[in-house]
Amino acid sequence: MQKAARAARRRASAPYRRKPLRRETPTSLREALRNFLAPLAGGIAFLLLYILGLLDVIATRPAMAADAFLLLCMVLFFPMRYALRLSTRRRSLALLFGALWLATIFYPIYRRIYPGERLFTIDAGPASVPIELPATGLGKVDLLIDSHLDPAEPGQTRVARYAVTVEGDAVPPRTVEGEFKETWQSQRQARSQTVEVLRERKSTTVAIDNPGRGPLRITELKVEGQAAQQLLTLTLYRHLMPPWWMTLLLGAFLLAGAVLFDRATGAGETAASLVIATAAAFVGAYAFPGIGSPNPTFRELAGAAVVGALVGGPIGGLVAWSTRGRFIAVDGAASARAR
Repeated sequence: MQKAARAARRRASAPYRRKPLRRETPTSLREALRNFLAPLAGGIAFLLLYILGLLDVIATRPAMAADAFLLLCMVLFFPMRYALRLSTRRRSLALLFGALWLATIFYPIYRRIYPGERLFTIDAGPASVPIELPATGLGKVDLLIDSHLDPAEPGQTRVARYAVTVEGDAVPPRTVEGEFKETWQSQRQARSQTVEVLRERKSTTVAIDNPGRGPLRITELKVEGQAAQQLLTLTLYRHLMPPWWMTLLLGAFLLAGAVLFDRATGAGETAASLVIATAAAFVGAYAFPGIGSPNPTFRELAGAAVVGALVGGPIGGLVAWSTRGRFIAVDGAASARAR
């Protein structure tokens, strides 16, 4: 008995040996690559396209379209990582929803950059009216008005005012008025250095309803100010943007799908909530056609992104907060019935 007790004391007083830690570096590295390699590659491609487009090494329009698509893919990527938690069937549905998400949100951006086929174009002045516009069969058209201002010397401003009256068989006369402007402004580049920057607004797009779907006519055209030869370039396009009620339906559909995705994957409990990402991207994309001139630049694209973050982000947060308790209750009831 004494020998057994001494052996027990020796075992009890044996020094503690720490178990070797399991090396999880390969798993962590794979997870880090899976989470950040694709966004990193997308960010590098985004910056490369931006620089090349800004320097006119490649055409600006395709560079902007590619950058906008890459930005949307990066926004969608982080919530979609959580689709790996789903079953195979639900994962396929999530990927299908992601494809619809991309197509729906990228469409207005693409149509702002590429407005479609030109139906009609003319350089017109006051003596050119009346002008027939081939709008037969179209319920709504976009009229692009471009100016021809005299070149502005540094330190000077050029302004031209215009008025265009459009009417049709079932369309009452509608007069569109405005002004085009080129002005040089001083912009501070350093503490003691300023540069002259040209600010210009040389074109605008007007949506014209045509309920009778007949031909339209420009019956009056006025150009005053410092416009070259008192001319305007008028270009007619199909109106390809969805009406306001369809835009609201599309937004509601995407938000409802995002809520279901967040609840099924748990992404709503993280910083990668698809609801917030959807609201921000949707608001920014559908605000983009109304920002700036009809010839968009990277500045307008950045402005749309800011609008989406400032306006759409809080909307998404409110939707996520208002639906969270309701979906938890529904899930709890379903679990109780399953038990």
